[in-house]
Amino acid sequence: MAATRLRAALIGAGRRGSQQAATLSELPELFEFAAVCDPNSDAVRKAVEQYGLRGYTSVSELFANEKLDVVVIATPPDVHHIGVKAAANHGVNVLVETPLGLTRAMMDALAEAAERGRIVVEVGENYGRRPSEALNRGAVAAGLIGKLLHMSVFNGAANQESAYHIVSLLRAYAGGADVGEVQAIARTSQADGAATETWVEAVLSLEDGVSATCNYVTSWTAPHRWGRPRIASIEGTAGYVVSEEAGARNRLHCVENGEQKDYPMQVSDGDAIETTFSYAARPELRVANPFPTLRTDVDPRTVCDGIGRAAELMSLHRAITENVPVEYGVAAGYRSQEIGLAIMEAARLGHPISSHLDDETPWERTEHERFRARYDADPIADVDKLM
Repeated sequence: MAATRLRAALIGAGRRGSQQAATLSELPELFEFAAVCDPNSDAVRKAVEQYGLRGYTSVSELFANEKLDVVVIATPPDVHHIGVKAAANHGVNVLVETPLGLTRAMMDALAEAAERGRIVVEVGENYGRRPSEALNRGAVAAGLIGKLLHMSVFNGAANQESAYHIVSLLRAYAGGADVGEVQAIARTSQADGAATETWVEAVLSLEDGVSATCNYVTSWTAPHRWGRPRIASIEGTAGYVVSEEAGARNRLHCVENGEQKDYPMQVSDGDAIETTFSYAARPELRVANPFPTLRTDVDPRTVCDGIGRAAELMSLHRAITENVPVEYGVAAGYRSQEIGLAIMEAARLGHPISSHLDDETPWERTEHERFRARYDADPIADVDKLM
């Protein structure tokens, strides 16, 4: 039976939006990619010419003129909640890029709008959806490294000063376990000819006695920091798995019949794109590329973010057409960002704190002030006006 095609539009045609547009265009059996909206008319024109879309510079005009099932929101994160509310007002389901929102107040507004509009919202968290990460999670779930003890991330990704990507990945390895206490230290410095950057070292206490450490720098995408190895090590009572951003060092180390075994991740090609990721352990573990015709990952041995974006869209499509839960969703996106905010707050206070925050943090307060200065409006009270 042919899949139901959903009519989709893109809101936000910048860097992330252009990536989402490329992936949307490669899933024609699932989505009719109909329109693009961005206040930058040049960005709209480029997308219109490339994909044969209708273009808009106003969200209100987009919803007034297009009958849509789905919008992909790839705007700056400080206005994600505004885009979701606009979509919810028109009963349109949403894939929203990460982070879900910069602050808890923004995420609360987003969640309330989605619930009131009874729309489906999936969050574009792609780190855990990469095939190499799925393979390593499979090794952990199969018990090949014994009982999970500790996880560590070196040179993790941190956007808008929050380590939500790291938190999401760690919780995925821990089977969705929540984080209790957070400890962190931070040091701010000035790189040569660059903006201020903050170095963070954090320790997380998860459920079932699992601990995690991570370090990151807030300027990780800057030219002077780009390309550093980003590695995660997942430790168990009987071995470990290693996960690297590019996948070259991924391996499973375990003990079989009293003998140490090292299994490097193997990647086999059916053609240029069709790829299987595996460990030749006992039992053998395999993860196949679920999107073998996808061309946005020229070499799926590496990061595979195109596969991750396609998986996000597939999750949303399945939730809408089959009435099943999305794979990640608002609650998971909210929690990852909240824990990231807690890391910053623990570093500021200089002592361990609960990852469940109460009052508005100074960082959140600053972001709200920046929003008011940037848009001449309050981020929560003036959402209707901003739409």
